[in-house]
Amino acid sequence: MYLESKPITRCRGGENPSAAGHSEITAQKRHFYFLLLPGSNMLDFSAAIEPLRTTNTVTGITAYTWSVITETGEPVTCSNGIDIPAQTGLCATRHSDYVVICSGNTGYLDARPETLQWLRRHSRFGGRLAAIGTGAFTLARAGLTNEAQMTLHWSLAPVFEEMFPRLDCLSARVLPDANVASSAGGTASLDLTLSVIEADFDNATAQKAADHCVHDFDCHRTRSQRQTLSKMIGTRNPAFLNILKKMEHSLQDPLPVDELLEDEKISRRQIERLFNKHLNTSPSRYYRNLRLDRARVLLQGTDLSIIDVAVATGFSSIDNFSKAYRKRFGERPTADRFVAAKHG
Repeated sequence: MYLESKPITRCRGGENPSAAGHSEITAQKRHFYFLLLPGSNMLDFSAAIEPLRTTNTVTGITAYTWSVITETGEPVTCSNGIDIPAQTGLCATRHSDYVVICSGNTGYLDARPETLQWLRRHSRFGGRLAAIGTGAFTLARAGLTNEAQMTLHWSLAPVFEEMFPRLDCLSARVLPDANVASSAGGTASLDLTLSVIEADFDNATAQKAADHCVHDFDCHRTRSQRQTLSKMIGTRNPAFLNILKKMEHSLQDPLPVDELLEDEKISRRQIERLFNKHLNTSPSRYYRNLRLDRARVLLQGTDLSIIDVAVATGFSSIDNFSKAYRKRFGERPTADRFVAAKHG
């Protein structure tokens, strides 16, 4: 059953709307259903919910309400081992309601068929959806992201791209779409909720809520999830940074170091010194470790065969891949494939 919601009309702090300097606020009374899947990331969840409470405080009205739901109505265990109780299981929603899907680094493919159908029904009747962290996997499985660009936590973006190659997966912190929004999780969940508040009220109200959360509100889609390379490694050497970017963009077809140096005003000896100084390793070893890290994510998050993972990360044979993998992680690729099957 989908119910119509009524607008609520109040003024700031209970002031007289006709008084000079005080404008009337009209907002849709909106309810948020936080759908927690097993293994949900608590930071993603708590960061998304707090701006709603602070907005009610700064506006002096109950503009937002919320409840925690799970697929069964039973408590769910988050990634940190803490159990979160649920108010209810899957239930009736209104078209003005937001359903926010929360999951973690495990169990993000575990949403039941009836849950996917519930999400489709909510969307079909005009309900709004948001995915935080790895929630994008659930929306994609439900077929609700075909016309929407999505973002999710950078660590599992390679898995998403392998599973849903036709969908656009961006590296933005937040994509505040009106119907299907998404965020990378973590503190980016604050920006996702604040973007809803900004649309319902105005930027000033969203900024006030952000101030209460001691947060710098910025949901521009060009804002990256991760620190800039220069901050991460502690140098702004342009040739060094360009070579690192070339490595990240050519994991499937790795380039020889000499080819990476082409068009860069730096010698091989200089670049080796920079790698040793800032990353405590050689260019070739750093490059190989990037590929192996990507391989581990694919092994744990997809059903790609080991040979397909090896090819996808630029290894010419399973033997070479297996030896390098074991040297990097202390175990063979098959061990991580077992872990993936256990948690899948």
